[in-house]
Amino acid sequence: MGGLFAGGMPALRGGGGGGPRPVQSRGPISIDQVKKVIVDSNPLLEAFGNAKTIRNDNSSRFGKYLEIQFNDHNSPVGGIISTFLLEKTRVAFQGKDERNFHIFYQMCAGVDSSTKEELGLGDDLTYFYYLAQSGCTKVDGVDDAKDFQEVKDSMRTVGIADSDAHEIFRVLASILWIGQIRFKGNAPAQIVDNGPLDYAAYLLQVPPDVLSQSLNHKYIQSGSARGTQYQVPQNADQSDAIRDALAKTLYSRLFDYVVDRVNSSMANGSDNLKVVGVLDIYGFEIFQDNSFEQFCINYVNERLQQIFIELTVKGEQEEYHEEGMKWKDIEFFDNKIVCELIEGKNPPGIFRVLDDVCRSVHAGDSDTTDAKFMEKLQTLSHAHFNANPPNGFTIKHYAGKVNYNINGFVFKNKDNLFPGLILAMQESQSGYIKSLFPEDVSDDKKAPTTAGFKLRTSAQYLVDRLSKCTPHYIRCIKSNDKKVPMSFDSARVQHQVKYLGLLENVKVKRSGYAYRNLKHNFLQRYAVICTKTDQEPKPGSISELVSWVKTNVPDIPSEEIEEGKTKVFVKTPETIFVLEELLYKRTDPEGYALKVAEYKEREKLAKQHAGTGRYKRNCVVC
Repeated sequence: MGGLFAGGMPALRGGGGGGPRPVQSRGPISIDQVKKVIVDSNPLLEAFGNAKTIRNDNSSRFGKYLEIQFNDHNSPVGGIISTFLLEKTRVAFQGKDERNFHIFYQMCAGVDSSTKEELGLGDDLTYFYYLAQSGCTKVDGVDDAKDFQEVKDSMRTVGIADSDAHEIFRVLASILWIGQIRFKGNAPAQIVDNGPLDYAAYLLQVPPDVLSQSLNHKYIQSGSARGTQYQVPQNADQSDAIRDALAKTLYSRLFDYVVDRVNSSMANGSDNLKVVGVLDIYGFEIFQDNSFEQFCINYVNERLQQIFIELTVKGEQEEYHEEGMKWKDIEFFDNKIVCELIEGKNPPGIFRVLDDVCRSVHAGDSDTTDAKFMEKLQTLSHAHFNANPPNGFTIKHYAGKVNYNINGFVFKNKDNLFPGLILAMQESQSGYIKSLFPEDVSDDKKAPTTAGFKLRTSAQYLVDRLSKCTPHYIRCIKSNDKKVPMSFDSARVQHQVKYLGLLENVKVKRSGYAYRNLKHNFLQRYAVICTKTDQEPKPGSISELVSWVKTNVPDIPSEEIEEGKTKVFVKTPETIFVLEELLYKRTDPEGYALKVAEYKEREKLAKQHAGTGRYKRNCVVC
């Protein structure tokens, strides 16, 4: 889902409410530098945030909202990026024929031989489980080594020094080696081979025994005043989960670091700047197996669809009623009911139920906690919800029914990084790695927030931000699932057009009005067309202007222009074109005559060249 949002509001300063984190500006920057950062940072953000999926070789696995800030001369003077929903589970798991994030493959293909040896990468990508589990390490037509050089250039553009870039690559390599660590046996689980552990510890610059202890023990601090600390041994399955949690957290904090550097390179602290925002977020997802990640993605898309409905179909029809226009409402599905099912407070929605389970269940394995969640879900009663025990539920979204598998829901929603892992990273000899883990775990008495709470906060921040803007939507329709050009799957396209609400939107647009403006603005602009000289009196009201148009402009049908309480409404764009042409002819007759002559000459040349174009391949429609 994409969109362009324009608004004259104060520029973002960062932080709070789910928005971008505070950044430190590097000082005054030129307009050319802002343009360069906006363009050149894209390869960097795509490398860390995009991946190959079964439907798209360059799929965004995060949401991005870029606000470009403009001065009074409409020149770009700054910008800031907010990110949402990084799919960090992809670090540890990818489906068949998919890939991990691009940067891993680019790094392995692009670093020089000495760096490759230092990072322990080798030439065989299938060695690393985090890269090879899906059976896909290469993409046809993609040169990972070439893309890596673009990433390094992009890093320099946003102010990431080569030394910092090297630290980033060390952390990326350490993630791959962490994925090679295997456990066996009961608590405390034993490490099968110390080789991967030692290399991961070397790259992270932490003692191997400290890293080992943080992976097969869970650090717990009691809530008493004395704050007693415990190290609880973990079995092999539990240690696997802690290992993956460390890998995902390292990656997500690298991603945040990269975004912060991009923001710092184009930050502008001035107030009252004009803003154009561009939202790019992955759309509704329905897979064969849908888990917590798809639930979160689809929730955000429900919220964005709600904005679309409010500002287009619903909002436009309400405007006609408020203006006293003759209008018969066009029915549409208002997905507010689905949003309340997911996020509602009273009665509690699915997220609230999930958060309650996370707070009340402190022990037990994933299966036990998920079973408790399933038990709570069965108490929900909603027209768009069905519980499917023992391990699933169905939501009737605006885009259709989706079956969710609850396995891992509670664990993923907790989104806690065990204090032992934080303490282990804080023992690193690398100042860079220490900076990624600034928490004080010894003085954290607050209850940890859940992934669902963070997501709802971010979604509300985004909705609030977009609601202050004037939206322009770009709806991307996927023509087929084969990832090939010139192939049009009618059923696939029809489904998208239906669930996106485009049919209702088109019906409203066709039955409604393409243009509207306040009466005094409309009169001030077009009253002059009713006169031949500047000395003649102009119409003093909209009714006089409309009466003149009906009498003197046969190209405009009589029902084209209608007057509301405060606004003038015009049915078709062609009417505005005619009015603008009359305005041009009246205010600049010489310029108008020249334009007409140029148009006739171009028309003549076009007719001469008609039929000489190259043969174009026909699109295959199925």
